[in-house]
Amino acid sequence: MKQNILVLLGFVCTVATAQETPQKSQQLQDSVKFAIVEKFPRTRMIDVQYRRYLPADFDSELDGNDYVKGRLVNHEKFSAAFNYLLIGRPRWNISATLNYRYESFDVEDVELLSADQGPFDENNGYHYLGATINAMYYGSLWKKPLVYLANVTVDGSDKNMERVKGFVGATLILKRTERTSIGVGIMVFIDPTSPVPLAPVFTVEHKFKDSPWSLDFILPQRALLKRPVFTNGRFSIGTELSGDGFYMYANNPNYANVYDFRTLELRSGITYEHYFGHGIVGYAKTGLSNMFNMRVSERGESTNDYVLSANRNATGYLSCGVSFSPTIRKKAKR
Repeated sequence: MKQNILVLLGFVCTVATAQETPQKSQQLQDSVKFAIVEKFPRTRMIDVQYRRYLPADFDSELDGNDYVKGRLVNHEKFSAAFNYLLIGRPRWNISATLNYRYESFDVEDVELLSADQGPFDENNGYHYLGATINAMYYGSLWKKPLVYLANVTVDGSDKNMERVKGFVGATLILKRTERTSIGVGIMVFIDPTSPVPLAPVFTVEHKFKDSPWSLDFILPQRALLKRPVFTNGRFSIGTELSGDGFYMYANNPNYANVYDFRTLELRSGITYEHYFGHGIVGYAKTGLSNMFNMRVSERGESTNDYVLSANRNATGYLSCGVSFSPTIRKKAKR
């Protein structure tokens, strides 16, 4: 899922019951902020990541017909995010997010399966840039914490701004005990390219009795088993779902000028995170990557209305990153 949606998903596992007082509202907001940045590095004040994939075979289709197959090599991604609180009040806040991503790959052993010419014949690496304004409101329903979220994103490439899209949602804690939290929510996409107009959210965090292990489950984004290791470390094993993409520019006059390439990726493996102090966290991940729903559609069109699609075999990956958040530093001092 995209980083903006993760903000809504992340908070529900650790907040306490909300009451209608400014002090309790501020406590709820502080708990929400920590839960988000603790679970999702991309939501911290500064986050930098690098990921590299092992070579893998692929095949593609153009307008539903076999097109090209070959082998992807030197596939790598670099990303950076910056999050900043613009206005903070006890019951609401407004923040800004800046995202940058660069993705590149080479293709070997190319075999043309069709004489048709596609929309692209260059591969020089792809830049993605996005800017988002987020708004959150903290309330309660049936004496349980309820958080509303809305945002507007403007994104594009190093060549041009391409689209404006948005998202609204809400999530509610149903159960909160010493060892178990259960929450539900809903996400509504203000984006004509989304394959679905809305999606439900279901979260469970459970600490197993007499065990260092805990379950972190967020449908549809992740299923992880976690445990602390060493003095300031944490080990996780499980599966995470994420979505990425970038804009592509056609150089074939028979096609539109701008296209949107989007993928869904399921990464299964292990993660190690280490807190170095002063709000700095380093992390490394490795495992197996399965990419699916790799589609190229005209800008502004639904991902279901695509002109080019591809399938890549499962392959290994390794990623590492470092992030900074004063929220983590404040929590660590308590």
